[in-house]
Amino acid sequence: MTTTSAAETATTTRPGPEALGTLRRLQRMSDRDGFIRVAAIDHPENYLALFDTDISHVSFDEVVESKLELVRGMADHATAVLLDPVWSHGQAVLTGAVPGDVGIISGLEHLAYSPSGFGTETVVREHWTVPLLARLGIDGAKLVVFYREEKSEVTAAQHALVREIVAQCRAAEVPLVVEPLWYPLEGESLDDPAVRRLRAEAIVDSARVFADLGSDVLKVEFPGRVGSPEDEAAAAEACARLDAGLDVPWVLLSASATFEQFATQLRIAATAGACGFMAGRAIWGDAVGRFDAETRAAGVRTACDRLDRLADVMREHGRGWTTSVEVGEATRQLPATWHETYRS
Repeated sequence: MTTTSAAETATTTRPGPEALGTLRRLQRMSDRDGFIRVAAIDHPENYLALFDTDISHVSFDEVVESKLELVRGMADHATAVLLDPVWSHGQAVLTGAVPGDVGIISGLEHLAYSPSGFGTETVVREHWTVPLLARLGIDGAKLVVFYREEKSEVTAAQHALVREIVAQCRAAEVPLVVEPLWYPLEGESLDDPAVRRLRAEAIVDSARVFADLGSDVLKVEFPGRVGSPEDEAAAAEACARLDAGLDVPWVLLSASATFEQFATQLRIAATAGACGFMAGRAIWGDAVGRFDAETRAAGVRTACDRLDRLADVMREHGRGWTTSVEVGEATRQLPATWHETYRS
Protein backbone atom coordinates (compact mmCIF):
# COMPACT_ATOMS: atom_id res chain seq x y z
CA MET A 1 0.00 0.00 0.00
CA THR A 2 1.45 3.29 -1.07
CA THR A 3 2.62 5.46 1.79
CA THR A 4 5.19 8.18 2.34
CA SER A 5 6.14 6.79 5.72
CA ALA A 6 4.34 4.43 8.02
CA ALA A 7 4.75 6.98 10.78
CA GLU A 8 3.41 9.92 8.73
CA THR A 9 0.14 8.89 7.17
CA ALA A 10 -2.65 6.35 7.33
CA THR A 11 -1.69 3.50 5.11
CA THR A 12 -4.40 2.16 2.89
CA THR A 13 -7.77 2.17 1.29
CA ARG A 14 -10.53 0.29 3.06
CA PRO A 15 -14.03 -1.02 2.39
CA GLY A 16 -16.56 1.78 2.38
CA PRO A 17 -20.34 2.18 2.46
CA GLU A 18 -20.77 -0.47 -0.21
CA ALA A 19 -19.28 -3.17 2.08
CA LEU A 20 -20.13 -2.28 5.66
CA GLY A 21 -20.07 -5.91 6.76
CA THR A 22 -16.51 -6.34 5.51
CA LEU A 23 -15.50 -3.09 7.15
CA ARG A 24 -17.06 -4.10 10.47
CA ARG A 25 -15.30 -7.45 10.44
CA LEU A 26 -11.96 -5.80 9.65
CA GLN A 27 -12.55 -3.45 12.57
CA ARG A 28 -13.19 -6.43 14.86
CA MET A 29 -9.90 -7.97 13.73
CA SER A 30 -8.07 -4.74 14.60
CA ASP A 31 -7.56 -2.43 17.53
CA ARG A 32 -8.76 1.17 17.63
CA ASP A 33 -5.58 2.35 15.92
CA GLY A 34 -6.03 -0.06 13.02
CA PHE A 35 -3.32 -2.53 14.04
CA ILE A 36 -4.07 -6.18 13.27
CA ARG A 37 -2.40 -8.23 16.03
CA VAL A 38 -3.25 -11.90 15.59
CA ALA A 39 -2.23 -14.94 17.61
CA ALA A 40 -2.22 -17.74 15.04
CA ILE A 41 -2.95 -21.21 16.39
CA ASP A 42 -4.64 -22.77 13.37
CA HIS A 43 -1.72 -25.15 12.85
CA PRO A 44 -2.85 -28.65 11.80
CA GLU A 45 -0.84 -31.87 12.16
CA ASN A 46 2.46 -30.04 12.65
CA TYR A 47 1.01 -28.88 15.99
CA LEU A 48 0.42 -32.53 16.94
CA ALA A 49 4.05 -33.30 16.10
CA LEU A 50 5.10 -31.03 18.98
CA PHE A 51 3.65 -33.68 21.32
CA ASP A 52 4.96 -36.78 19.52
CA THR A 53 6.73 -37.28 16.20
CA ASP A 54 4.28 -40.12 15.61
CA ILE A 55 1.12 -38.06 15.48
CA SER A 56 -1.06 -41.18 15.67
CA HIS A 57 -0.11 -41.25 19.36
CA VAL A 58 -1.56 -37.76 19.96
CA SER A 59 -5.18 -37.65 21.03
CA PHE A 60 -7.81 -35.22 19.81
CA ASP A 61 -8.63 -34.24 23.39
CA GLU A 62 -5.09 -33.28 24.37
CA VAL A 63 -4.71 -31.08 21.29
CA VAL A 64 -8.01 -29.29 21.97
CA GLU A 65 -7.05 -28.80 25.63
CA SER A 66 -3.64 -27.40 24.64
CA LYS A 67 -4.99 -25.03 22.03
CA LEU A 68 -7.77 -23.71 24.24
CA GLU A 69 -5.35 -23.19 27.13
CA LEU A 70 -3.29 -21.00 24.83
CA VAL A 71 -6.25 -19.22 23.26
CA ARG A 72 -7.76 -18.40 26.65
CA GLY A 73 -4.47 -16.89 27.79
CA MET A 74 -3.50 -15.04 24.61
CA ALA A 75 -6.89 -13.63 23.57
CA ASP A 76 -6.68 -10.58 25.85
CA HIS A 77 -3.28 -9.72 24.34
CA ALA A 78 -4.34 -9.90 20.68
CA THR A 79 -6.96 -8.26 18.51
CA ALA A 80 -7.90 -11.58 16.91
CA VAL A 81 -7.05 -15.26 16.95
CA LEU A 82 -6.53 -17.47 13.93
CA LEU A 83 -8.23 -20.81 14.62
CA ASP A 84 -8.65 -24.11 12.80
CA PRO A 85 -12.00 -25.88 12.34
CA VAL A 86 -10.87 -29.22 13.80
CA TRP A 87 -9.25 -28.55 17.18
CA SER A 88 -9.98 -24.96 18.12
CA HIS A 89 -12.68 -22.82 16.49
CA GLY A 90 -15.95 -24.38 17.63
CA GLN A 91 -14.48 -25.47 20.95
CA ALA A 92 -13.10 -21.99 21.68
CA VAL A 93 -16.49 -20.38 21.00
CA LEU A 94 -18.43 -23.00 22.97
CA THR A 95 -16.18 -22.73 26.03
CA GLY A 96 -15.87 -18.95 25.88
CA ALA A 97 -12.10 -19.14 25.46
CA VAL A 98 -12.37 -16.28 22.94
CA PRO A 99 -14.04 -13.19 24.42
CA GLY A 100 -16.70 -11.48 22.35
CA ASP A 101 -14.52 -8.45 21.70
CA VAL A 102 -11.73 -10.50 20.08
CA GLY A 103 -11.94 -11.31 16.37
CA ILE A 104 -11.78 -14.80 14.90
CA ILE A 105 -10.16 -15.73 11.59
CA SER A 106 -10.14 -19.23 10.12
CA GLY A 107 -8.37 -20.83 7.19
CA LEU A 108 -10.20 -22.30 4.21
CA GLU A 109 -7.28 -24.44 3.08
CA HIS A 110 -6.69 -28.12 3.73
CA LEU A 111 -2.95 -28.65 4.05
CA ALA A 112 -1.40 -32.02 3.21
CA TYR A 113 1.00 -32.72 6.07
CA SER A 114 3.99 -35.04 6.21
CA PRO A 115 6.95 -35.01 8.62
CA SER A 116 9.06 -33.44 5.87
CA GLY A 117 6.63 -30.55 5.35
CA PHE A 118 3.39 -29.59 3.65
CA GLY A 119 2.38 -30.39 0.10
CA THR A 120 2.18 -27.40 -2.25
CA GLU A 121 -1.18 -28.09 -3.89
CA THR A 122 -3.86 -25.51 -3.11
CA VAL A 123 -6.85 -27.41 -1.72
CA VAL A 124 -9.84 -25.90 0.08
CA ARG A 125 -11.83 -27.79 2.68
CA GLU A 126 -14.95 -29.31 1.19
CA HIS A 127 -17.36 -28.31 3.97
CA TRP A 128 -15.61 -25.34 5.60
CA THR A 129 -16.98 -22.68 3.23
CA VAL A 130 -17.23 -18.90 3.20
CA PRO A 131 -21.04 -18.90 3.70
CA LEU A 132 -20.61 -21.21 6.71
CA LEU A 133 -17.89 -18.99 8.18
CA ALA A 134 -20.22 -16.00 7.79
CA ARG A 135 -23.07 -17.83 9.56
CA LEU A 136 -20.71 -18.74 12.40
CA GLY A 137 -19.78 -15.10 12.92
CA ILE A 138 -16.16 -15.51 11.84
CA ASP A 139 -14.50 -12.17 11.08
CA GLY A 140 -12.07 -13.24 8.36
CA ALA A 141 -11.33 -16.10 5.98
CA LYS A 142 -7.71 -17.01 5.28
CA LEU A 143 -6.29 -18.92 2.32
CA VAL A 144 -2.75 -20.30 2.07
CA VAL A 145 -1.37 -20.46 -1.47
CA PHE A 146 1.99 -22.13 -2.09
CA TYR A 147 3.05 -19.98 -5.01
CA ARG A 148 5.74 -20.03 -7.66
CA GLU A 149 4.99 -17.71 -10.58
CA GLU A 150 7.16 -19.81 -12.90
CA LYS A 151 4.68 -22.71 -12.75
CA SER A 152 2.18 -21.04 -15.08
CA GLU A 153 -0.33 -23.89 -15.36
CA VAL A 154 -0.53 -24.14 -11.57
CA THR A 155 -0.72 -20.39 -11.04
CA ALA A 156 -3.57 -20.03 -13.55
CA ALA A 157 -5.65 -22.46 -11.49
CA GLN A 158 -4.63 -20.71 -8.26
CA HIS A 159 -5.65 -17.33 -9.64
CA ALA A 160 -9.02 -18.71 -10.72
CA LEU A 161 -9.59 -20.23 -7.28
CA VAL A 162 -8.74 -16.96 -5.52
CA ARG A 163 -11.09 -15.02 -7.81
CA GLU A 164 -13.86 -17.47 -6.94
CA ILE A 165 -13.22 -17.15 -3.21
CA VAL A 166 -13.00 -13.36 -3.49
CA ALA A 167 -16.47 -13.38 -5.06
CA GLN A 168 -17.80 -15.58 -2.25
CA CYS A 169 -16.24 -13.34 0.40
CA ARG A 170 -17.64 -10.19 -1.16
CA ALA A 171 -21.10 -11.73 -1.36
CA ALA A 172 -20.92 -12.66 2.35
CA GLU A 173 -18.99 -9.49 3.31
CA VAL A 174 -16.21 -11.53 4.91
CA PRO A 175 -12.65 -10.14 4.55
CA LEU A 176 -10.28 -12.47 2.72
CA VAL A 177 -6.71 -12.84 3.97
CA VAL A 178 -4.42 -14.45 1.39
CA GLU A 179 -1.12 -15.97 2.49
CA PRO A 180 1.19 -16.62 -0.49
CA LEU A 181 4.10 -18.87 0.47
CA TRP A 182 7.28 -19.23 -1.55
CA TYR A 183 8.84 -22.70 -1.77
CA PRO A 184 12.07 -23.95 -3.38
CA LEU A 185 11.96 -25.81 -6.65
CA GLU A 186 14.25 -28.75 -7.34
CA GLY A 187 17.89 -27.69 -7.14
CA GLU A 188 17.20 -24.48 -5.22
CA SER A 189 18.64 -23.86 -1.77
CA LEU A 190 18.39 -20.86 0.50
CA ASP A 191 22.08 -21.33 1.21
CA ASP A 192 22.57 -19.74 -2.24
CA PRO A 193 22.48 -15.90 -2.11
CA ALA A 194 20.93 -15.82 -5.59
CA VAL A 195 18.04 -18.01 -4.42
CA ARG A 196 17.55 -15.79 -1.38
CA ARG A 197 17.29 -12.75 -3.67
CA LEU A 198 14.85 -14.64 -5.89
CA ARG A 199 12.71 -15.49 -2.88
CA ALA A 200 12.61 -11.88 -1.68
CA GLU A 201 11.52 -10.66 -5.13
CA ALA A 202 8.89 -13.39 -5.33
CA ILE A 203 7.42 -12.36 -1.97
CA VAL A 204 7.13 -8.75 -3.16
CA ASP A 205 5.61 -9.74 -6.51
CA SER A 206 3.14 -12.32 -5.16
CA ALA A 207 1.72 -9.84 -2.65
CA ARG A 208 0.85 -7.50 -5.52
CA VAL A 209 -0.62 -10.36 -7.58
CA PHE A 210 -3.02 -11.44 -4.86
CA ALA A 211 -3.94 -7.87 -3.92
CA ASP A 212 -4.86 -7.27 -7.55
CA LEU A 213 -7.00 -10.41 -7.48
CA GLY A 214 -9.11 -8.89 -4.71
CA SER A 215 -7.62 -9.91 -1.36
CA ASP A 216 -8.60 -7.66 1.52
CA VAL A 217 -5.47 -8.35 3.60
CA LEU A 218 -2.12 -9.89 2.63
CA LYS A 219 -0.32 -12.13 5.11
CA VAL A 220 3.26 -12.16 3.89
CA GLU A 221 6.61 -13.73 4.61
CA PHE A 222 9.51 -11.48 5.51
CA PRO A 223 11.32 -10.71 2.23
CA GLY A 224 14.84 -11.22 3.45
CA ARG A 225 16.91 -12.03 6.50
CA VAL A 226 17.98 -10.31 9.70
CA GLY A 227 21.22 -10.52 11.63
CA SER A 228 23.53 -8.18 9.75
CA PRO A 229 23.15 -4.51 8.78
CA GLU A 230 23.46 -5.42 5.11
CA ASP A 231 20.76 -8.09 5.26
CA GLU A 232 18.41 -5.83 7.20
CA ALA A 233 18.93 -2.92 4.80
CA ALA A 234 18.12 -5.15 1.83
CA ALA A 235 15.02 -6.49 3.60
CA ALA A 236 13.88 -2.96 4.46
CA GLU A 237 14.17 -1.97 0.82
CA ALA A 238 12.16 -5.04 -0.25
CA CYS A 239 9.49 -4.27 2.37
CA ALA A 240 9.24 -0.70 1.07
CA ARG A 241 8.72 -1.95 -2.48
CA LEU A 242 6.16 -4.49 -1.27
CA ASP A 243 4.25 -1.74 0.49
CA ALA A 244 4.39 0.58 -2.51
CA GLY A 245 2.76 -2.09 -4.67
CA LEU A 246 -0.29 -2.55 -2.42
CA ASP A 247 -3.41 -0.57 -1.61
CA VAL A 248 -4.68 -3.05 0.98
CA PRO A 249 -3.37 -3.82 4.48
CA TRP A 250 -0.54 -6.30 4.88
CA VAL A 251 0.67 -8.16 7.93
CA LEU A 252 3.74 -10.26 8.65
CA LEU A 253 3.81 -13.98 9.42
CA SER A 254 6.50 -15.49 11.60
CA ALA A 255 7.32 -18.70 9.65
CA SER A 256 10.29 -20.43 11.29
CA ALA A 257 11.79 -17.33 12.92
CA THR A 258 12.65 -17.22 16.59
CA PHE A 259 10.78 -14.61 18.60
CA GLU A 260 13.72 -12.20 18.68
CA GLN A 261 14.23 -12.57 14.94
CA PHE A 262 10.54 -11.99 14.34
CA ALA A 263 10.47 -8.87 16.53
CA THR A 264 13.26 -7.43 14.37
CA GLN A 265 11.49 -8.45 11.18
CA LEU A 266 8.30 -6.80 12.40
CA ARG A 267 10.08 -3.56 13.22
CA ILE A 268 11.44 -3.40 9.67
CA ALA A 269 8.10 -4.33 8.10
CA ALA A 270 6.12 -1.89 10.28
CA THR A 271 8.46 0.94 9.38
CA ALA A 272 7.78 0.17 5.72
CA GLY A 273 4.01 0.07 6.14
CA ALA A 274 2.87 -3.28 7.52
CA CYS A 275 -0.09 -2.78 9.84
CA GLY A 276 0.31 -5.88 11.98
CA PHE A 277 1.20 -9.53 12.32
CA MET A 278 -0.31 -12.99 12.34
CA ALA A 279 2.24 -15.09 14.18
CA GLY A 280 2.28 -18.57 15.65
CA ARG A 281 5.06 -20.72 17.01
CA ALA A 282 7.47 -17.81 17.53
CA ILE A 283 4.96 -16.63 20.14
CA TRP A 284 3.63 -19.78 21.80
CA GLY A 285 6.19 -22.48 21.02
CA ASP A 286 7.36 -22.76 24.64
CA ALA A 287 3.88 -23.78 25.82
CA VAL A 288 3.17 -26.75 23.54
CA GLY A 289 4.17 -30.32 24.25
CA ARG A 290 3.75 -32.95 26.91
CA PHE A 291 4.79 -30.64 29.72
CA ASP A 292 3.63 -30.41 33.30
CA ALA A 293 1.02 -27.80 34.20
CA GLU A 294 3.56 -25.34 35.61
CA THR A 295 5.70 -25.44 32.45
CA ARG A 296 2.63 -24.98 30.23
CA ALA A 297 1.43 -22.05 32.34
CA ALA A 298 4.84 -20.41 32.13
CA GLY A 299 4.75 -20.88 28.35
CA VAL A 300 1.37 -19.17 28.15
CA ARG A 301 2.68 -16.24 30.19
CA THR A 302 5.65 -15.99 27.85
CA ALA A 303 3.31 -15.98 24.85
CA CYS A 304 1.29 -13.13 26.36
CA ASP A 305 4.45 -11.13 27.09
CA ARG A 306 5.61 -11.64 23.50
CA LEU A 307 2.28 -10.46 22.10
CA ASP A 308 2.57 -7.33 24.24
CA ARG A 309 6.11 -6.71 22.99
CA LEU A 310 4.97 -7.03 19.38
CA ALA A 311 2.13 -4.59 20.07
CA ASP A 312 4.75 -2.13 21.35
CA VAL A 313 6.75 -2.60 18.13
CA MET A 314 3.69 -1.75 16.07
CA ARG A 315 2.83 1.31 18.15
CA GLU A 316 6.40 2.62 17.98
CA HIS A 317 7.16 1.95 14.32
CA GLY A 318 3.89 1.45 12.44
CA ARG A 319 0.54 2.98 11.66
CA GLY A 320 -2.73 1.11 11.38
CA TRP A 321 -4.76 0.56 8.25
CA THR A 322 -7.88 2.42 9.31
CA THR A 323 -8.82 5.99 8.47
CA SER A 324 -11.70 7.99 9.85
CA VAL A 325 -14.66 9.49 7.97
CA GLU A 326 -16.11 12.75 9.21
CA VAL A 327 -19.77 12.80 10.18
CA GLY A 328 -20.65 15.05 7.27
CA GLU A 329 -19.08 12.63 4.81
CA ALA A 330 -20.82 9.69 6.48
CA THR A 331 -24.23 11.34 6.11
CA ARG A 332 -23.46 12.09 2.46
CA GLN A 333 -22.47 8.50 1.75
CA LEU A 334 -25.22 7.00 3.90
CA PRO A 335 -28.38 9.13 3.72
CA ALA A 336 -31.51 8.33 5.71
CA THR A 337 -32.73 5.70 3.27
CA TRP A 338 -29.45 3.80 2.82
CA HIS A 339 -30.70 0.77 4.73
CA GLU A 340 -33.63 0.34 2.34
CA THR A 341 -31.45 -0.20 -0.72
CA TYR A 342 -28.18 -1.56 0.70
CA ARG A 343 -26.76 -4.02 -1.84
CA SER A 344 -30.22 -4.58 -3.28
